[in-house]
Amino acid sequence: MPAEIRGSASEELRLRNYKTQLEQRNRMEVRELEQEHSAEVQRVLDEQALQLKELKQAYDVQISQEAEALEERLHRIRLQHDERAGQEKSASETELTRLKSANQKRLDDYKKQSDAQLESLRKQYQASAGALESQTRKTARKAEREASSV
Repeated sequence: MPAEIRGSASEELRLRNYKTQLEQRNRMEVRELEQEHSAEVQRVLDEQALQLKELKQAYDVQISQEAEALEERLHRIRLQHDERAGQEKSASETELTRLKSANQKRLDDYKKQSDAQLESLRKQYQASAGALESQTRKTARKAEREASSV
């Protein structure tokens, strides 16, 4: 029996050594797997951070492009409005000039008419004055004749 006990003790010792070796190997494999997993997680995090940064840059570029497009559109609209305002100003200045010249012509016509009326009235008054003067002379001669005949 001691040989069996020794055989069994040596078998037990061999099995313990095997178990210890297996445990050490398992711990090493678990450590390696944990390191690989940590490295993979870090790589994924780094990649995600890089993608996030690229997305932010793309977003900023997109916003910048949209802002430039809006500024360009605003500039075109301002130019159109300035052009329209210039056209309206030009049209109003043309209309104002036309109205001024029409009013000036009307004033000139009124002035000519009033000058003609004044000239006509002056001639009428001169004719009336001449007629009255002639009538006065006739009356004065007649009165002289009557006074000398008496």
